[in-house]
Order: sequence, then structure tokens, then C-alpha cells
Amino acid sequence: MLNIEFLENSWFFQIKTLEAWEVLFDEWDIDNNLYIVKEWEISIEKYTNSDRNETKILAKLWNSEIFWEWSLWDSAPKQVKIRATKKTTLLEIEAKNSFEEFLLKYTKKWVDLLSSIIYISNKRLLEANFLITSSYKINKHISEISEFNNKNLFEILNELEKTINWKYVLYLEKNPVLDNILILKYDSRFKLKMQENIIDLWDGLFDTDDLIREWIKLSKYNLIEELKNRNEVIGYLVIWDDKKTFDEWQKKSIWAISVSIAWYIKQKQYFDENKNKEYAKYKKD
Repeated sequence: MLNIEFLENSWFFQIKTLEAWEVLFDEWDIDNNLYIVKEWEISIEKYTNSDRNETKILAKLWNSEIFWEWSLWDSAPKQVKIRATKKTTLLEIEAKNSFEEFLLKYTKKWVDLLSSIIYISNKRLLEANFLITSSYKINKHISEISEFNNKNLFEILNELEKTINWKYVLYLEKNPVLDNILILKYDSRFKLKMQENIIDLWDGLFDTDDLIREWIKLSKYNLIEELKNRNEVIGYLVIWDDKKTFDEWQKKSIWAISVSIAWYIKQKQYFDENKNKEYAKYKKD
């Protein structure tokens, strides 16, 4: 277990604050520091085109997570871009000389830190395996669908429920015109899962209180996941269980899967919009 307070007060680790969306380092930069997230979160991204104007988020890291530990052994250029998703505080230490000085002065703490690095590395391998497997199942299911419609969307959500092995899944779609209105479209608890419940967001932000206010029963453990297409929020998933909370690797897996689901929903919206235009043109003619 990392003792963040001790590391912060050891004089070897420096505090670094990033504003929301501030870049820590970019792809191909040289950075020889090891970092620990003290508070909030960062995203790890990879450019998707040669113009370097669009990235794909590969992962997110939260409190107490160590990253770029590879700087202890290698100073090669970075293969990813890292930036804060909100105002974030990090601890940083130069991975060569400063880390060696830390080792000499605090050998026991160094062993603890090294143990944390080894644990996190093994944990990430297990997470990566689950993430690849679960994402593959959803993406394979999506790739085999030939039409963008509600029936197939609900089949994807059924597959999500089985893949992540949680008790219930809700899908709420954002009204394209009214920012404070969501529509509950899917509830896996019911045999007829298609819904049309209107959810009014009193403060413009979605949380479980908005569902409780509409007499929608929730569980003890709930996770709300934004469905985003690029930077546009198009809806939300609400996933829960009665007996267990969410581990970080499960949150990461759900987030990764939500990217594919958001893509499908956006394609369905394009399809519906074009179909309505064709229908309107036909009626006019």
C-alpha cells in the first residue's frame, strides 16, 4: 500500500498540478520521471491520424496509481500522450538519480514502493486481459449487426450485462434539443425492456437522485458511465449490483466498452435522422 503522505513529505517527490485537459507529456516526448496520481485522474491517449489532431483514449488512471515506472529502466521517447481530465495533482520523482538517492535514504520505503510497482504491473496485465476479452466480445457482437435499430441496440446491452456479469443495466438517452432531459430507453430488469420514461435533470447534471425522484428503484452499488461520441455526451449507462462495489479494473472495462456502444448509438441516430428526412421528402412529394 502506497503511503502518499510519506512520499509527499520525503523531499524526493515533487508535487505537480495539472489544470483540466493540460498535457503532462506528448507522444515522442522525453520524460524521465516516475509519477503517482495523488488526486483525481489522467487519461492515456494515442493519436489516431498522422495530423495528430485526434486521439483515442486507451486508459484512465485514478488516485494512488503509479505510471511511467518504465523510466526506472529506460528513457526512450513516449509512445502515448498523457493529460489531466480535470484539475489533478501528481507526485513526481526523477527516475534515475533522485530515485537512487531515495533508495539509499529510505530503503524500507523503497522496497514498499517497488512492491507496489510490481503489484500494479501484474494487476495491469490481468486488467488488460479482461479488457481485451470483454471489449472483443462486445465489438464482435457489434460487427455482426447489419442494421442500426433499437432491437439490435438492446441486444448489445444484453451482451454487455452478460459480459460484465452485473445484475442490472439501464440506458438513458440524452434529448438532442433539451439538455436537461433524459429518456430512459432500456431497463434490463423488465421483460419488455424498451422504456420511454422522461427524466428531468433539475440541476442539468445527471446522478442517481434524478432516478430516485422518478421512483426508479436503485441498488446499493451504482455506477454511472457517460456515453460519449468524441466530446459529445449522447447518453448514460447505469450499472449496479446488490452485493458488491466496482473495482477500478471493472470501471476501466465498462468505460472501454461504453466507447463502442456510444459509437453504435451515434450511428443509429444518423440512420434514424436520414430515415426521417427520406420519409418527410416522400410525404412532401
